[in-house]
Amino acid sequence: MTLTQLRYVLSLARHGSFGKAAEHSLVAQPTLSIQIQKLEQELGVEIFDRKRSPIALTEPGKKVEAYARRILDEADALLEEFQDNSEELRGRIRLGIIPTVSSYLLPKIFRKLKQKYPEAEFYIHELPTSEILRKVQNEQLDIGILATPLNERMIEEIPLYYEPFVVYFPPDAKVPTGRLSLDDLQGTDMLLLGEEHCFRHQSLKLCGQGNAGKIECGSLDTIKKMVDQGMGATLLPLLSANLKSERVVRFKNPEPVREIGMIHGRSFYKSRMLKALKDTILANIPEDLHQQKNRKLIGAEDVLG
Repeated sequence: MTLTQLRYVLSLARHGSFGKAAEHSLVAQPTLSIQIQKLEQELGVEIFDRKRSPIALTEPGKKVEAYARRILDEADALLEEFQDNSEELRGRIRLGIIPTVSSYLLPKIFRKLKQKYPEAEFYIHELPTSEILRKVQNEQLDIGILATPLNERMIEEIPLYYEPFVVYFPPDAKVPTGRLSLDDLQGTDMLLLGEEHCFRHQSLKLCGQGNAGKIECGSLDTIKKMVDQGMGATLLPLLSANLKSERVVRFKNPEPVREIGMIHGRSFYKSRMLKALKDTILANIPEDLHQQKNRKLIGAEDVLG
């Protein structure tokens, strides 16, 4: 049994396809398949049901996967322990990120992370807040990037930056000149994300239930297209908006913002990986968003209620 074989098991369990697992693991498909077969022979069980599509873990395979995760976490911890004096960053990081952040942040940082830390393995999952929190608490994810503070007792929070809310108006709207007050939104139908998104709950805190329209969308991209069709206005995170557009307007001071932070469990040990991720994110976020300053923080905890 080798750590490589265990990594292949996790990759195949995640992707459900030998081809995709091999591509993600940067090996030929026959190599991955042979190594998993060798592990099955050594253990005397079938780890995967190959007759299903996508390929799925058998009941014994689920136990193997659980052991594999624990073993690889311990191996990563061992590397972390003795890498303090090394510039090379190795190991595996499982990262969950909410969609209203991932759409603009991942394109900025993922390639840079891979280039700067080629020996590190980044597994990224786009998930709603409640799912990220559950998986971090169950140690299925190492780190979450989402709107904070959540005020959850069993996790640690690290604030990253403070992102203003902006209003995106439809083409036929009479767009106020200068910055907005909340009173300027009275009577405006607002398009919102679905219930699973914390950004929806923050938007309702900001503009009130009375402005909520009858249309809910699953992504910011869909909402933008609906606004472009004249179906209503919406709130957007500043970094996902086209600030050159005359239809994007910021609020007056104290400007409402959401705090974007990282979370991890109490037993988290990958401190060097955490710092590398934090430094990379902040290097790609405008410096004036690094501090809350005199902005008004709109909390995110209601999404978990």
